[in-house]
Amino acid sequence: MRLLIVDDLLTNRVLCQGILSEIATDIETFETGDGVVTAMQQMPELPDVILLDVIMPIKDGFTTAIEIREAFPDVHIAIIFLTALDDNSSYERCLTHGDDFIGKPVERNVLISKVQAHYRIVKIYREMVQQRDELSTFHEQVQYDYSISESIFTNLMDEMSSQVSHISGIDYISTPSTVFNGDLIVVANRPHGGAYVMVADATGHGLPAAISAIPATRAFFTMAAKGLSLGEIVNEINNSLSKFLPMGMMLAASVFEVRANGLEVSWWGGGLPDTYVLDKDGNTLRRLVSKHMPLGVLDSHEFETDIVHMKLEPGEQIVSYTDGITEAMNEAGEQFGQERLEKALENGKARIPTIYDAVKDFSKMKADDDLSILSMTFPIMNSNESDTIPVDFYYSHIPIDTTLSFPAHVLKSVSVLSEVRQYLSGILNGGQHLDLVCSVLSELFANAIEHGLLQLESSLKEDPDGFFEFYQLREKRLKSLRDDAFVKLHIDFKPEEQMLSMTLEHNGEGFDYRRMNSNIGNNLTHGRGIVLAVELCDSLVYSNEGKTVTAVYRFNALHRFPSST
Repeated sequence: MRLLIVDDLLTNRVLCQGILSEIATDIETFETGDGVVTAMQQMPELPDVILLDVIMPIKDGFTTAIEIREAFPDVHIAIIFLTALDDNSSYERCLTHGDDFIGKPVERNVLISKVQAHYRIVKIYREMVQQRDELSTFHEQVQYDYSISESIFTNLMDEMSSQVSHISGIDYISTPSTVFNGDLIVVANRPHGGAYVMVADATGHGLPAAISAIPATRAFFTMAAKGLSLGEIVNEINNSLSKFLPMGMMLAASVFEVRANGLEVSWWGGGLPDTYVLDKDGNTLRRLVSKHMPLGVLDSHEFETDIVHMKLEPGEQIVSYTDGITEAMNEAGEQFGQERLEKALENGKARIPTIYDAVKDFSKMKADDDLSILSMTFPIMNSNESDTIPVDFYYSHIPIDTTLSFPAHVLKSVSVLSEVRQYLSGILNGGQHLDLVCSVLSELFANAIEHGLLQLESSLKEDPDGFFEFYQLREKRLKSLRDDAFVKLHIDFKPEEQMLSMTLEHNGEGFDYRRMNSNIGNNLTHGRGIVLAVELCDSLVYSNEGKTVTAVYRFNALHRFPSST
């Protein structure tokens, strides 16, 4: 503590100096107020507390205090008057021009207590000033960082907008809760007709969330420019994010591939709320439920790229959105929710304005999350299409006849379909055929492992929490799978016939395959998965008490995607 004592009586200066020497590191004394300001201006450090006598020759204490305040307006120095005056007017002037007063004769305890108290106030004030200055500097740096980041994101959005202008039928809105948007809606041309679309929601809000979307955006546009399949695109985005993002950061997403005819669409979903498929009148035809982990969570060998394929009718729509819609809260803390969303979907054809206005009216625009809505009205037309690549570009010209075996210890430790997809990518050079074949195998492997080896019932998924319970039970039974269990995949690839035959066999429980084959032949529905597989294949036949299934896929076939109904 640095002290300055101003008193015309030597005895008072010595007395105060003696009392305060035990708590102060530096004490300077003056016998008059004249010259105090000049002396302070030459000091390397200003005093923390000034003891100032009121009645002094040449220049009194009040005048001296006024001069000190005027000379150092931005510095808080505690001024305590020493006075023998005891009238209210004098007390008022002490508190007007200073911070406190002590009556004479000075008492030791009062002097020490008041000096220490005002020194604490001085330290608090200086800490506040320091924090204010630090915050000001930080604010300036943040503003600079934001301006640079905003420029980067503007360039990204400009890149997307240049492509959207050529595509009709796609509409979207995205409103950030802060300067930057953790949500992402990007659209890219499909080189051979059609479009790629991604709606995504990064973990958190603001700049960190927006930054985490950069590698996803770059990977999306790079893969789209190459005309790769949807499965390859989401796999590449996942690989980019898993290497880039820190623990706990991820990107929930729905990614679509619309083919050149504008009606056939493939979808991959991981972590976002349900996507709706609507008819011309706004009735819900189907809900697409995300069954995958968000992008950036799993390593490449664990990541699954199962794709859902549909063929929509003209006028039908797909509506996708981020959780900021359903989780928007009103003043009572109530969420907008799924029920209100579905009611909004039923009102009119202008889906985005209807949903947005409903959320705005409900939450009074107090959205704590980014709000994003994507609407696609079919057919999706791309006016910037190029020639279609010949079908034989997409596969190898070398015949292959081989068998892949998956014993129990492999089934327990790896994602089977990821391994199979990686193997097939050496035969099928990307494109839609790799996705379609893997979609068939995904259903066949799921039936073989979950129903044949693990004896799980699909009806478990029908309960509200059934999907989670189903996969909990799946993991439990998989860990205790008997050692002699296996699944084998025989692949017979004949490029000259543009045909791929896949035979999957397991040694679990079978079923009445004659009834299954009969139903398949009559085109009856037994779950969406098997219907999709049948539609994609030239033939699909079960045998060996239901433990073996053979699917034949032809590359020159016109695939009849199941409609949204």
